[in-house]
Amino acid sequence: MRMLTAALFLLLVAGGVSAQRTPSSPLTLEQALALGPEASADVLSARAALEAAQRTESRVTADPASLRVDRIAAENARADAERSLAAALAANRVSVAGAVFGALEADTAVDVARLDSAIQEQTLAAERARFKAGATTDLDVAKAENAYRAAETTLTDATTQRTLATNTLASLIGRQVAALSPIAEVPALQEADAYRQKADALNAALLAARASERLAEAQLQAADNDFSSRSQIQDARDALADAKRYVGEVARTLDLAVRGAHANAEAAAAAYRNAQAANTTAERDLAAARARLDAGSISPLAFRNSELTRAQAAQALQFARHALILQIFTLEQVVAGG
Repeated sequence: MRMLTAALFLLLVAGGVSAQRTPSSPLTLEQALALGPEASADVLSARAALEAAQRTESRVTADPASLRVDRIAAENARADAERSLAAALAANRVSVAGAVFGALEADTAVDVARLDSAIQEQTLAAERARFKAGATTDLDVAKAENAYRAAETTLTDATTQRTLATNTLASLIGRQVAALSPIAEVPALQEADAYRQKADALNAALLAARASERLAEAQLQAADNDFSSRSQIQDARDALADAKRYVGEVARTLDLAVRGAHANAEAAAAAYRNAQAANTTAERDLAAARARLDAGSISPLAFRNSELTRAQAAQALQFARHALILQIFTLEQVVAGG
Protein backbone atom coordinates (compact mmCIF):
# COMPACT_ATOMS: atom_id res chain seq x y z
CA MET A 1 0.00 0.00 0.00
CA ARG A 2 1.30 3.42 -0.83
CA MET A 3 1.96 5.92 1.92
CA LEU A 4 -0.51 8.75 2.27
CA THR A 5 0.45 12.20 1.10
CA ALA A 6 2.30 14.59 3.38
CA ALA A 7 -0.92 16.52 3.95
CA LEU A 8 -2.76 13.46 5.18
CA PHE A 9 0.14 12.42 7.37
CA LEU A 10 0.28 15.80 9.09
CA LEU A 11 -3.45 15.78 9.73
CA LEU A 12 -3.33 12.30 11.18
CA VAL A 13 -0.51 13.28 13.52
CA ALA A 14 -2.32 16.44 14.61
CA GLY A 15 -5.63 14.68 15.22
CA GLY A 16 -4.48 11.23 16.21
CA VAL A 17 -3.24 11.51 19.78
CA SER A 18 -4.13 8.24 21.45
CA ALA A 19 -3.15 8.67 25.09
CA GLN A 20 -4.74 6.16 27.43
CA ARG A 21 -7.18 7.48 30.01
CA THR A 22 -9.29 6.07 32.76
CA PRO A 23 -13.09 6.20 32.38
CA SER A 24 -13.33 8.86 35.08
CA SER A 25 -10.72 11.24 33.65
CA PRO A 26 -11.94 14.29 31.72
CA LEU A 27 -11.82 13.95 27.95
CA THR A 28 -9.19 16.17 26.35
CA LEU A 29 -9.48 17.93 23.01
CA GLU A 30 -6.74 15.70 21.59
CA GLN A 31 -8.61 12.55 22.64
CA ALA A 32 -11.84 13.84 21.12
CA LEU A 33 -10.03 14.62 17.86
CA ALA A 34 -8.67 11.06 17.81
CA LEU A 35 -12.14 9.58 18.38
CA GLY A 36 -13.90 11.75 15.80
CA PRO A 37 -12.67 10.06 12.59
CA GLU A 38 -13.73 6.62 13.80
CA ALA A 39 -17.31 7.85 14.22
CA SER A 40 -17.45 9.87 10.99
CA ALA A 41 -19.28 8.37 8.02
CA ASP A 42 -17.45 10.77 5.71
CA VAL A 43 -14.03 9.68 6.96
CA LEU A 44 -14.88 5.98 6.88
CA SER A 45 -16.26 6.32 3.35
CA ALA A 46 -13.12 8.19 2.24
CA ARG A 47 -10.94 5.44 3.71
CA ALA A 48 -12.88 2.78 1.83
CA ALA A 49 -12.58 4.77 -1.40
CA LEU A 50 -8.83 5.08 -0.89
CA GLU A 51 -8.46 1.33 -0.36
CA ALA A 52 -10.41 0.69 -3.57
CA ALA A 53 -8.27 3.17 -5.51
CA GLN A 54 -5.09 1.58 -4.16
CA ARG A 55 -6.25 -1.85 -5.29
CA THR A 56 -7.07 -0.53 -8.76
CA GLU A 57 -3.70 1.15 -9.07
CA SER A 58 -1.93 -2.03 -8.00
CA ARG A 59 -3.76 -4.04 -10.67
CA VAL A 60 -3.02 -1.50 -13.40
CA THR A 61 0.63 -1.22 -12.39
CA ALA A 62 1.03 -5.01 -12.33
CA ASP A 63 -0.52 -5.41 -15.79
CA PRO A 64 2.28 -5.35 -18.40
CA ALA A 65 -0.26 -4.49 -21.10
CA SER A 66 -1.51 -1.33 -19.39
CA LEU A 67 -0.83 1.96 -21.17
CA ARG A 68 1.09 4.88 -19.65
CA VAL A 69 -2.04 6.99 -19.72
CA ASP A 70 -3.94 4.30 -17.82
CA ARG A 71 -1.21 4.13 -15.21
CA ILE A 72 -1.21 7.90 -14.76
CA ALA A 73 -5.00 7.88 -14.47
CA ALA A 74 -4.88 5.15 -11.80
CA GLU A 75 -2.16 7.00 -9.94
CA ASN A 76 -4.22 10.21 -10.08
CA ALA A 77 -7.32 8.39 -8.81
CA ARG A 78 -5.38 7.03 -5.86
CA ALA A 79 -3.88 10.45 -5.12
CA ASP A 80 -7.35 12.02 -5.35
CA ALA A 81 -8.64 9.45 -2.87
CA GLU A 82 -5.78 10.27 -0.50
CA ARG A 83 -6.57 13.95 -0.75
CA SER A 84 -10.27 13.28 -0.20
CA LEU A 85 -9.44 11.41 2.98
CA ALA A 86 -7.18 14.25 4.12
CA ALA A 87 -9.99 16.71 3.44
CA ALA A 88 -12.49 14.56 5.36
CA LEU A 89 -10.11 14.40 8.31
CA ALA A 90 -9.58 18.16 8.24
CA ALA A 91 -13.33 18.82 8.16
CA ASN A 92 -13.91 16.32 10.97
CA ARG A 93 -11.24 18.02 13.05
CA VAL A 94 -13.04 21.35 12.81
CA SER A 95 -16.44 19.78 13.58
CA VAL A 96 -15.22 17.86 16.61
CA ALA A 97 -13.26 20.81 17.97
CA GLY A 98 -16.32 23.03 17.60
CA ALA A 99 -18.43 20.48 19.47
CA VAL A 100 -15.87 20.23 22.29
CA PHE A 101 -15.76 24.01 22.58
CA GLY A 102 -19.56 24.18 22.53
CA ALA A 103 -19.82 21.67 25.37
CA LEU A 104 -17.18 23.46 27.45
CA GLU A 105 -18.84 26.81 26.88
CA ALA A 106 -22.21 25.34 27.82
CA ASP A 107 -20.73 24.11 31.11
CA THR A 108 -19.37 27.57 31.82
CA ALA A 109 -22.69 29.20 30.90
CA VAL A 110 -24.47 27.01 33.46
CA ASP A 111 -21.94 27.92 36.16
CA VAL A 112 -22.24 31.64 35.46
CA ALA A 113 -26.04 31.45 35.28
CA ARG A 114 -26.15 29.54 38.57
CA LEU A 115 -24.00 32.19 40.27
CA ASP A 116 -26.16 34.97 38.86
CA SER A 117 -29.32 33.21 40.02
CA ALA A 118 -27.94 32.84 43.54
CA ILE A 119 -27.01 36.52 43.62
CA GLN A 120 -30.44 37.59 42.39
CA GLU A 121 -32.09 35.36 44.98
CA GLN A 122 -29.96 36.91 47.70
CA THR A 123 -30.74 40.37 46.35
CA LEU A 124 -34.47 39.61 46.41
CA ALA A 125 -34.26 38.41 50.01
CA ALA A 126 -32.43 41.60 50.97
CA GLU A 127 -34.99 43.80 49.21
CA ARG A 128 -37.85 42.02 50.97
CA ALA A 129 -36.13 42.50 54.32
CA ARG A 130 -35.60 46.18 53.58
CA PHE A 131 -39.23 46.52 52.49
CA LYS A 132 -40.41 45.09 55.81
CA ALA A 133 -38.19 47.57 57.58
CA GLY A 134 -39.63 50.40 55.51
CA ALA A 135 -36.32 51.13 53.80
CA THR A 136 -37.47 50.47 50.23
CA THR A 137 -40.60 50.38 48.06
CA ASP A 138 -42.71 47.59 46.67
CA LEU A 139 -41.47 48.61 43.20
CA ASP A 140 -37.91 47.80 44.23
CA VAL A 141 -39.09 44.39 45.44
CA ALA A 142 -40.93 43.80 42.16
CA LYS A 143 -37.78 44.65 40.20
CA ALA A 144 -35.78 42.22 42.28
CA GLU A 145 -38.41 39.53 41.72
CA ASN A 146 -38.27 40.09 37.96
CA ALA A 147 -34.49 39.93 37.98
CA TYR A 148 -34.57 36.67 39.92
CA ARG A 149 -37.13 35.13 37.56
CA ALA A 150 -35.04 36.18 34.55
CA ALA A 151 -31.93 34.64 36.10
CA GLU A 152 -33.80 31.39 36.76
CA THR A 153 -34.99 31.31 33.15
CA THR A 154 -31.44 31.89 31.94
CA LEU A 155 -30.22 29.04 34.14
CA THR A 156 -32.91 26.71 32.79
CA ASP A 157 -32.04 27.62 29.20
CA ALA A 158 -28.33 27.17 29.87
CA THR A 159 -28.93 23.73 31.34
CA THR A 160 -30.94 22.72 28.27
CA GLN A 161 -28.23 24.02 25.96
CA ARG A 162 -25.61 22.07 27.89
CA THR A 163 -27.55 18.85 27.30
CA LEU A 164 -27.81 19.62 23.59
CA ALA A 165 -24.11 20.46 23.33
CA THR A 166 -23.13 17.28 25.15
CA ASN A 167 -25.33 15.18 22.88
CA THR A 168 -23.86 16.84 19.79
CA LEU A 169 -20.35 16.01 20.92
CA ALA A 170 -21.34 12.43 21.75
CA SER A 171 -22.76 11.94 18.26
CA LEU A 172 -19.49 13.13 16.68
CA ILE A 173 -17.12 11.00 18.74
CA GLY A 174 -19.33 7.94 19.23
CA ARG A 175 -19.53 8.00 23.02
CA GLN A 176 -21.01 9.93 25.91
CA VAL A 177 -18.72 12.30 27.81
CA ALA A 178 -18.95 12.72 31.57
CA ALA A 179 -16.44 15.57 31.81
CA LEU A 180 -14.21 17.63 29.55
CA SER A 181 -10.73 18.96 30.19
CA PRO A 182 -10.58 22.74 29.72
CA ILE A 183 -8.47 24.17 26.91
CA ALA A 184 -5.44 26.09 28.11
CA GLU A 185 -3.09 26.18 25.13
CA VAL A 186 -3.63 28.02 21.87
CA PRO A 187 -1.70 26.93 18.76
CA ALA A 188 0.58 29.56 17.28
CA LEU A 189 -0.78 31.56 14.36
CA GLN A 190 1.88 31.79 11.66
CA GLU A 191 2.30 34.49 9.06
CA ALA A 192 -0.01 34.37 6.06
CA ASP A 193 2.82 33.49 3.67
CA ALA A 194 3.57 30.31 5.62
CA TYR A 195 0.01 29.10 5.11
CA ARG A 196 0.06 30.10 1.45
CA GLN A 197 3.20 28.03 0.91
CA LYS A 198 1.62 25.04 2.66
CA ALA A 199 -1.49 25.39 0.54
CA ASP A 200 0.58 25.49 -2.63
CA ALA A 201 2.23 22.20 -1.62
CA LEU A 202 -0.64 20.38 0.07
CA ASN A 203 -4.05 21.69 -1.03
CA ALA A 204 -6.22 18.89 -2.37
CA ALA A 205 -7.96 20.89 -5.10
CA LEU A 206 -4.73 22.41 -6.37
CA LEU A 207 -2.90 19.08 -6.41
CA ALA A 208 -5.82 17.45 -8.21
CA ALA A 209 -5.80 20.21 -10.83
CA ARG A 210 -2.06 19.74 -11.37
CA ALA A 211 -2.55 15.98 -11.68
CA SER A 212 -5.22 16.58 -14.33
CA GLU A 213 -2.78 18.80 -16.16
CA ARG A 214 -0.14 16.05 -16.12
CA LEU A 215 -2.69 13.55 -17.42
CA ALA A 216 -3.66 15.96 -20.23
CA GLU A 217 0.02 16.28 -21.14
CA ALA A 218 0.35 12.49 -21.30
CA GLN A 219 -2.79 12.23 -23.41
CA LEU A 220 -1.43 14.83 -25.83
CA GLN A 221 1.85 12.94 -26.11
CA ALA A 222 -0.07 9.74 -26.77
CA ALA A 223 -2.23 11.42 -29.44
CA ASP A 224 0.45 13.49 -31.18
CA ASN A 225 1.55 10.93 -33.78
CA ASP A 226 0.72 9.71 -37.27
CA PHE A 227 -2.03 7.39 -35.96
CA SER A 228 -4.16 10.37 -34.82
CA SER A 229 -6.13 12.81 -36.90
CA ARG A 230 -5.46 16.53 -36.75
CA SER A 231 -8.75 17.05 -34.92
CA GLN A 232 -7.80 14.47 -32.29
CA ILE A 233 -4.45 16.12 -31.76
CA GLN A 234 -6.06 19.56 -31.56
CA ASP A 235 -8.63 18.28 -29.04
CA ALA A 236 -5.79 16.98 -26.88
CA ARG A 237 -4.00 20.32 -27.13
CA ASP A 238 -7.18 22.17 -26.18
CA ALA A 239 -7.70 19.84 -23.23
CA LEU A 240 -4.18 20.58 -22.01
CA ALA A 241 -4.70 24.33 -22.40
CA ASP A 242 -7.96 24.07 -20.43
CA ALA A 243 -6.20 22.08 -17.71
CA LYS A 244 -3.46 24.71 -17.43
CA ARG A 245 -6.03 27.50 -17.15
CA TYR A 246 -7.89 25.57 -14.49
CA VAL A 247 -4.72 25.19 -12.43
CA GLY A 248 -4.30 28.95 -12.52
CA GLU A 249 -7.91 29.56 -11.49
CA VAL A 250 -7.68 27.11 -8.59
CA ALA A 251 -4.41 28.68 -7.43
CA ARG A 252 -5.88 32.19 -7.46
CA THR A 253 -9.05 31.12 -5.65
CA LEU A 254 -7.04 29.23 -3.06
CA ASP A 255 -4.78 32.21 -2.42
CA LEU A 256 -7.80 34.42 -1.75
CA ALA A 257 -9.34 31.80 0.54
CA VAL A 258 -6.16 31.42 2.57
CA ARG A 259 -5.76 35.18 2.88
CA GLY A 260 -9.36 35.54 4.05
CA ALA A 261 -9.12 32.69 6.57
CA HIS A 262 -5.87 34.13 7.92
CA ALA A 263 -7.46 37.56 8.31
CA ASN A 264 -10.29 35.97 10.31
CA ALA A 265 -7.75 34.21 12.53
CA GLU A 266 -5.86 37.47 13.09
CA ALA A 267 -9.10 39.18 14.13
CA ALA A 268 -9.81 36.32 16.54
CA ALA A 269 -6.29 36.65 17.94
CA ALA A 270 -6.85 40.35 18.59
CA ALA A 271 -10.15 39.60 20.33
CA TYR A 272 -8.39 36.98 22.44
CA ARG A 273 -5.74 39.49 23.54
CA ASN A 274 -8.46 41.96 24.51
CA ALA A 275 -10.26 39.27 26.49
CA GLN A 276 -7.02 38.39 28.28
CA ALA A 277 -6.56 42.02 29.29
CA ALA A 278 -10.17 42.30 30.48
CA ASN A 279 -9.84 39.09 32.47
CA THR A 280 -6.66 40.34 34.16
CA THR A 281 -8.45 43.55 35.13
CA ALA A 282 -11.39 41.57 36.52
CA GLU A 283 -9.02 39.44 38.59
CA ARG A 284 -7.43 42.55 40.09
CA ASP A 285 -10.82 44.09 40.79
CA LEU A 286 -11.96 40.93 42.56
CA ALA A 287 -8.81 40.89 44.68
CA ALA A 288 -9.46 44.51 45.64
CA ALA A 289 -13.10 43.71 46.45
CA ARG A 290 -12.01 40.82 48.67
CA ALA A 291 -9.68 43.14 50.57
CA ARG A 292 -12.50 45.65 51.01
CA LEU A 293 -14.84 42.88 52.18
CA ASP A 294 -12.29 41.77 54.76
CA ALA A 295 -11.97 45.37 55.88
CA GLY A 296 -15.75 45.66 56.20
CA SER A 297 -16.07 48.48 53.68
CA ILE A 298 -18.39 46.62 51.27
CA SER A 299 -21.28 44.21 51.78
CA PRO A 300 -21.14 40.46 51.07
CA LEU A 301 -23.67 41.02 48.28
CA ALA A 302 -21.45 43.63 46.65
CA PHE A 303 -18.57 41.18 46.79
CA ARG A 304 -20.67 38.47 45.16
CA ASN A 305 -21.42 40.84 42.31
CA SER A 306 -17.66 41.29 41.89
CA GLU A 307 -17.38 37.51 41.72
CA LEU A 308 -20.00 37.46 39.00
CA THR A 309 -18.13 40.12 37.02
CA ARG A 310 -14.95 38.07 37.34
CA ALA A 311 -16.77 34.90 36.22
CA GLN A 312 -18.21 36.69 33.20
CA ALA A 313 -14.75 37.96 32.22
CA ALA A 314 -13.36 34.42 32.48
CA GLN A 315 -16.27 33.21 30.37
CA ALA A 316 -15.54 35.81 27.71
CA LEU A 317 -11.88 34.77 27.73
CA GLN A 318 -12.86 31.12 27.26
CA PHE A 319 -15.11 32.00 24.32
CA ALA A 320 -12.35 34.10 22.72
CA ARG A 321 -9.78 31.33 23.20
CA HIS A 322 -12.06 28.76 21.61
CA ALA A 323 -12.91 31.11 18.75
CA LEU A 324 -9.23 31.67 18.00
CA ILE A 325 -8.40 27.95 18.02
CA LEU A 326 -11.35 27.22 15.77
CA GLN A 327 -10.29 29.93 13.32
CA ILE A 328 -6.78 28.46 13.20
CA PHE A 329 -8.22 24.98 12.61
CA THR A 330 -10.46 26.41 9.89
CA LEU A 331 -7.45 28.10 8.28
CA GLU A 332 -5.61 24.78 8.29
CA GLN A 333 -8.69 23.15 6.75
CA VAL A 334 -8.64 25.73 3.94
CA VAL A 335 -4.95 25.01 3.40
CA ALA A 336 -5.60 21.26 3.17
CA GLY A 337 -8.69 21.70 1.04
CA GLY A 338 -11.20 20.13 3.44
